[in-house]
Amino acid sequence: MALNKVLPQDLSVLRAAIVGQSFNSRFCAIDRFYRYRFLLGTRDPIRARFTHFHWENLDVGAMREAAKSLVGLHDFRGYTEELDPSVENTMRRVFSAEVKQSRDEIWVDITATAYLRGMMRRISGALFEIGKGARPVADSARVLTDWKGIHLPVVLPARGLTLMRIRYGRRPVDVREKSL
Repeated sequence: MALNKVLPQDLSVLRAAIVGQSFNSRFCAIDRFYRYRFLLGTRDPIRARFTHFHWENLDVGAMREAAKSLVGLHDFRGYTEELDPSVENTMRRVFSAEVKQSRDEIWVDITATAYLRGMMRRISGALFEIGKGARPVADSARVLTDWKGIHLPVVLPARGLTLMRIRYGRRPVDVREKSL
């Protein structure tokens, strides 16, 4: 409660724990869960800061089908923005990739070991283009395997993206040495 009193309104500490000196919040995480939110239909100024607005419906079924190809261990280089030259490993394991509809919103929920720069926003962009009918469902998988031979999906604005959860496990350890 003491931390929450001094933090900005849009940030909240739910739980705190004492960790060892070797703990690294980035490299000890087991997985991370991100959500990208699309608002459909009528603009809503209250939610505009946290959603990507689109005036027409999207084909949620096609988006769900396309998301299935993202699950597993893949090279996500085609789903990134510009990579820092120091990044050598672009393999990431996606545990789940789901597209859900909640009233006038569509949520893209992805849980993965880690993410490359812009990865979640470009994945959401691919699913958005598929939902609009501007890209075939098969392109979702094709970006993973033929990213040099395909027109890459749009990188959507950050405003629709929210980090929902990070899991560390009971005894956090640096996962860089473990296989993805």
